[in-house]
Amino acid sequence: MHEREEIHMRKFYTAEAVTEGHPDKLCDQIADAILDVCLKQDEQSRVACEVLATKGTIIVAGEITSTYEPDVFAVVRKVLSDVGYSSEGIAMDTFVHRQSPDIAGAVDTSKERREGVSDNQIDWFQGAGDQGVMIGYACDETKQLMPMPVVLANRIVRELSACRQSSYIQGILPD
Repeated sequence: MHEREEIHMRKFYTAEAVTEGHPDKLCDQIADAILDVCLKQDEQSRVACEVLATKGTIIVAGEITSTYEPDVFAVVRKVLSDVGYSSEGIAMDTFVHRQSPDIAGAVDTSKERREGVSDNQIDWFQGAGDQGVMIGYACDETKQLMPMPVVLANRIVRELSACRQSSYIQGILPD
């Protein structure tokens, strides 16, 4: 039997960044813009929108519970324009409804309040939905306290976007 030689391999860490027209980023911007217009009109709005973008089609789905009813198509068109796309020829559809009464009831009023705990015994009466908490970390590789591949990828994308927006580089699209 041959003994295995230990192989020392160099490790390379990479990162990815995308421009504002990338479908994932575009979808995030649309969802953010829908939330923003709702909160501007009704600070108590609850918005849980998912957005799907594929060639020539944008679909917005989810729940909006608000006294304000946003014009979702107008929001989508504005984001597309802001990014550098035309909404002409883009098929858009929405599947948006109010939050279910069961979830709304749990979020509107905390368990403690529903169980009759007096107002002066608890500080917060709003219940919790199904929101996640993201946790990251800092490192000392860069002054931004982010890993170098992330900093470089983001810098390249920012510069590429600036070159496209200023027409310094012609013919490139937002994605």
